[in-house]
Amino acid sequence: MKAFVTAPFATDQLERLGSIMPFHHEDWRETKNIFFEGAAFAERLRAEGCDVIITEADEIRKELLDLVDIKMIGTCRGSPVNVDLDVAATRGIPVFHTPARNAEAVADITLCFMLMILRHIHPAIEWVKSDRSSLPDANEFITMYDAMTGSELHGRTVGLIGFGAIGQRVARRVQAFGARVVAHDPHVAEAVFEQNDARCGSLTEVLQQADLLSLHVADVPETKNLLGPEEIAQMKPGAYFINTARAASVDADALYDALASGRLSAAALDVLWEEPVRSDDRFVLLPNVIATPHIGGASRDVITHQSAMIVDAIEAWLRGDRPNHLANPAVLDHR
Repeated sequence: MKAFVTAPFATDQLERLGSIMPFHHEDWRETKNIFFEGAAFAERLRAEGCDVIITEADEIRKELLDLVDIKMIGTCRGSPVNVDLDVAATRGIPVFHTPARNAEAVADITLCFMLMILRHIHPAIEWVKSDRSSLPDANEFITMYDAMTGSELHGRTVGLIGFGAIGQRVARRVQAFGARVVAHDPHVAEAVFEQNDARCGSLTEVLQQADLLSLHVADVPETKNLLGPEEIAQMKPGAYFINTARAASVDADALYDALASGRLSAAALDVLWEEPVRSDDRFVLLPNVIATPHIGGASRDVITHQSAMIVDAIEAWLRGDRPNHLANPAVLDHR
């Protein structure tokens, strides 16, 4: 076996992989190349003599699997959406993935956003950079100081919609600041909420009680427009909204109206409805919105995490064990 690695991969984990099998590494972020077509990908795999794929962005569908005899697939994604799991399973190809690879990174930036919008950090930075930063008039300075006066995270209620790996890490971070946590996730056992000192509430309860509402749901059909006009109307007047999950889970018009009218104090959005985000996006132009270009998981440590998880899974599979992060357990029936 030989691995074709297009995912960003830690050097020490490439060395581990090399002790198991030879490999060819070409990071897609450096080559700027993503394989969408099976025929082109198959040709490249044949040229390198590879039958194991470790990817992050490439599409691995039936077309490719019809053309090349693949032995294993590792996808450095929280959810293996770029791989046809059913076809892989029927052909005895295990697919390994990397759930929670970016959970710490996303939890970090979520906390960062909360502090930034509570304390008006972004407008304060912009003010310092502006011509207004030297105010000879005391009244003008007092006006600025009053406008930049924010609130503490301590004592606030943080509402989390989604209480998986990221939501739980956000809870621990805000609790360290003295915030209370109320969370909603129908897929998580009540004991998990108790273990994390979070109160389990209905969606309505979380919306109505949260001073800061943070979204941490998966990109699946059931979460599309999860927060529609009715749900956004239930949020506390003056509440803050943070979204580091998916824009499609929120009704854009309803959120925009709530922010533009001032009914919601501010929002921090790492995901928008049109990406890459444009400078003239209506949310970007709102003075009470912080927008970033989907960088919640952009941490070098994420590469370290995903690399180790994939190599661990390959080692386990070759030993005859069941890997921790096997995305298509049906493959075990064909082993």
